[in-house]
Amino acid sequence: MRVVVFGATGKTGEHAWQLLLEAGHDVTVFGRSVERRYADEPVARVQGDVLDADAVAKAIEAQDAVLVCLGPVSTKDQSTLSDGAANIASAMKARGIRRVVFISAAGVGESWKQMPWYLKLVCRAMLRTILAEHAREEEIFASSALDWTAVRAAVLTNKPATGRIVASNAGPIKTIPRADLAAFLVAELVNQDYVNRAISVTSGH
Repeated sequence: MRVVVFGATGKTGEHAWQLLLEAGHDVTVFGRSVERRYADEPVARVQGDVLDADAVAKAIEAQDAVLVCLGPVSTKDQSTLSDGAANIASAMKARGIRRVVFISAAGVGESWKQMPWYLKLVCRAMLRTILAEHAREEEIFASSALDWTAVRAAVLTNKPATGRIVASNAGPIKTIPRADLAAFLVAELVNQDYVNRAISVTSGH
């Protein structure tokens, strides 16, 4: 499968494209510094900004699926996720590419009720804008007629992968290593268990 990864230089995105390569997929990485950073890696590289519609369209050309690992530039960023999603969705529809999996966040939509009280306090105090951006990102893809999956990630850590991943819209959400999140994203691209759905993921015990 030919897959382009947006946000490939981020910590989760880097885990994800490496896992895609290990699984035998043809990978294109997209980001503002991919030409220099991944010059020696066996991946196709498209350098650009996700807010540049032409650069996004170039990256999506001839792909089979799209993985979106974008993160906000800051806690006050009100454009990267939503405008980036709009550019990606538009380019996919124009080229007949249907499958997209993207990172959203625990706390968006009905997943708010899955969060413990102390994480809710953090979200209310510091992450309102980011959650609102993820919510807009979900709305854009959900209204696009694409085959989308929103992966609502628990609080991310840099701990080693555990392989113990719980995907549920009912149980409690706490934390998840980025490596485990990346593994779930890659698996969902292939397995398509949650097409046209949002699913929360967190670490199991």
